Amino acid sequence: MTRDEMLLNKGIQALHADEPDAAQLSDAATHVANRLGIDCVGEVVNHTIGSCDDVRQLMAAYRAGALSSARSQLIKAHIRDCSACHRYFQSGSTKAVNWSAPKTARASVWRPQVFGWTFASAAALLVCMLFLYKAYWEVPPGVRAEVQSIDGAAYRISDAGDRQLAAGDKLAEGDHLRTSGGAHAVLRLTDGSTIELNERTVVGVGARGHNTTVTLDDGDVIVQAAKRSSGHLYVRTPDCRVAVTGTVFSVNSGIKGSRVAVLQGTVDVLHAGVDTLIHAGDQVTTNDNLSPAPVAQQIAWSHDREKYLPLLAQFSMLERRFEQIPFPQARYSSDLLAQVPADTLMYISIPNLGEFLNEANQIFHDQLKQSPVLQQWWNKGHGQNSAELDSLVEKIHAMSQYLGNEIVIVGVQQSGKPGFAIVADVEKSGLGDFLSGQFPASASQPGITVLSESELATANSTSNAGYALILQKQVVFSNSIATLKVIDAQLNAGNSGFATSDFGKQIASAYTRGAGIILAADLHQMIGAKAALSHAGNHGQEAMAKSGIEDARYLIAEHREVNGQPENRLNLQFSGTRQGVASWLAAPAPIGSLEFVSSNAAFVVAGLSKDPAAIADDIMAMTVSKNGEGNQNWTEAEEKLQINFRDDLAATLGGDFLLSLDGPVLPTPSWKAVIEVNDSQRLEQTLEKLTTAIRAQNLGKGAHSIAIESSNVNGQAFYAVHDLTSGNFVANYTFSNGYMIVGPSRALVMDAMHTYSTGDSLAHSTSFRALLPKDQDENYSAVAYQNLTPVITPLLSQFTGDTADALRQLASDARPTVICARGEESRIGIASDSHLFGFDFATLETLMNMGNKNAITSVKQ
Repeated sequence: MTRDEMLLNKGIQALHADEPDAAQLSDAATHVANRLGIDCVGEVVNHTIGSCDDVRQLMAAYRAGALSSARSQLIKAHIRDCSACHRYFQSGSTKAVNWSAPKTARASVWRPQVFGWTFASAAALLVCMLFLYKAYWEVPPGVRAEVQSIDGAAYRISDAGDRQLAAGDKLAEGDHLRTSGGAHAVLRLTDGSTIELNERTVVGVGARGHNTTVTLDDGDVIVQAAKRSSGHLYVRTPDCRVAVTGTVFSVNSGIKGSRVAVLQGTVDVLHAGVDTLIHAGDQVTTNDNLSPAPVAQQIAWSHDREKYLPLLAQFSMLERRFEQIPFPQARYSSDLLAQVPADTLMYISIPNLGEFLNEANQIFHDQLKQSPVLQQWWNKGHGQNSAELDSLVEKIHAMSQYLGNEIVIVGVQQSGKPGFAIVADVEKSGLGDFLSGQFPASASQPGITVLSESELATANSTSNAGYALILQKQVVFSNSIATLKVIDAQLNAGNSGFATSDFGKQIASAYTRGAGIILAADLHQMIGAKAALSHAGNHGQEAMAKSGIEDARYLIAEHREVNGQPENRLNLQFSGTRQGVASWLAAPAPIGSLEFVSSNAAFVVAGLSKDPAAIADDIMAMTVSKNGEGNQNWTEAEEKLQINFRDDLAATLGGDFLLSLDGPVLPTPSWKAVIEVNDSQRLEQTLEKLTTAIRAQNLGKGAHSIAIESSNVNGQAFYAVHDLTSGNFVANYTFSNGYMIVGPSRALVMDAMHTYSTGDSLAHSTSFRALLPKDQDENYSAVAYQNLTPVITPLLSQFTGDTADALRQLASDARPTVICARGEESRIGIASDSHLFGFDFATLETLMNMGNKNAITSVKQ
């Protein structure tokens, strides 16, 4: 038994031996009640539910709606987290155990007349109970559904093991069907109803009496419910239940929640104890963050840390204070958009930030006076320029009073090189005199040369010079006379037609959503084929052409503030269907790997890719030229390693993957990798063959030799990657529920499996879902999440003094953030409603390195 296993067993025994007292139970109950948002804390604390038996005694009252709101929420939370009680609840068992002391039976007296009536009543009651059981609770024999068709790969998940399905295969009670990436399937239920399943969808079918229940764990389904003479067809998701008969509807279940939309007829949706009847064309969602979407769209799928910690804590505090400054009001239109040149390649719109910068400068100086750490940093590298910076901010603030609410930066192509200009509306006269007085240009110091239109006509460019062209309604800044002339001519000509061009329409659409900051680039023109390939060889040109990057057309990035909360959106558009590398990001679907990560994870990157075998084909195509150059390298590598990269490795994988930091940082970071696997047996054979081949190679002095060692725990096979040179175990892994789970220790791998089985994962965390963008998307193609508090807090015990104080500040300021991406046919969209410009992502790797360094020092001591 390894040391990790001994520690794990000892911990389990300690947990079993620990019996909480009444005060501890009361505190725990209060904590749970507060976490669930229950108002009636006293009721929950004074009448605690201590075991599964207590829960099951209350299930009958819970079903009948006779419990208080507080108790109902506790029962609901327990059923969701406890698999045994969840099965008990779904089975319909409501029989309560009688824990009262037995009473002495009274002597009975034989009364024939009473016996007759009692027998008759009992017989009638028995007949009624039998009828009710047969009609509503009996599990009918036979199959539950038949696979009508499969496009791609689908798998049956059952107690007997997982198996790939084919058309005509049957699903029995307890079986689940999972479609892989890019797959679709159609099921036909025994009642004639059909269910169409989108890719990465998991469903199960069960029956009780005349009722049939389809359990949708994840994914998208479209249900055509057959008409029934008795019973109902139910569709259950983790947070709602849909009851139907003779109707057509869609149900989507993703990490945000569920959405039900009706195409034909009516359906009854039960969510959070409330029944909602919705009709054709209507829809309902179970999460406020999940906005309505067109019904047609819903079915369209038929990274020396200790040295800088105190300073970073100050920066974090400054960031928080800066975020309190009101951002300028959103702009819903622009008169400048229609007046920029028609061949504009880059368009950046920002609000007039004069007031914002002035207030931010005041906050910085206030913080500078209070913080010796910030003063040391500022005086060491920046203090000598303090007066100049303050003067510049004052000048910008004063200049902003002359300008309108929007400033536009325009990029145009001129004689083979780009030209840039800043354009803004002029709100009051005197701007020319202000610029000449505040930013004078001289032979020793470049400033701003103010020009009129007549002066512009005869002006010649000088190096390092800045110019300002003052017009009646606009001002144009540039370092190029040629660019000023182009912009001036266009402003005089009026409407350029840019706003109605395809590129201009993309920008105009961003204005309609409320503009804060808009960055738009015509990538097709900026990094077109000739510019991108001018210094590349023939092979490089081929690789670029096959990568799909040449097809990138427009980049539109937006940032706005809505009620003090940020909204960040990025849209990368392609001229056609995404090809090559650009196509590797798969379409949005449930990311099942998130089910293996706990809600306390500090860092997670998860995503969906297209078929890994197809990705291998793309890589081969990009690295092998038309004349076969590069192909020999692949052949030699495969011969040495005795595997086929595409068929033996890539083809065994699914497109669902995850990398996370989920657990303690010290002494070793608790990293975790989860990879979808379609053929675990062949993958394991490939890995064994690969390590054997590597050991057989003469890799030279200092090379490490590795081997894979297997073991079995309670019927589950575990594998350990052993570094034979150092004697250390590099990683441990296993295969479970269609995924390969990899971690630094077996205990962490088992912890991931436990998270999956209990459902207490990040994907189901309320706080995580609240961070997701407020839009109409129920699923995403990729998700990046960080919450540094679980990482920083354990480090506090390793430091003292200013460093510890800085860590406490970082822990208190750290906020979780989420970035989500969507891969669509001809675009990639990225969205986040989190503050993206903090320290969090940037310092994660440094914190980990610092923690490891500190742990190593402790071991040496």
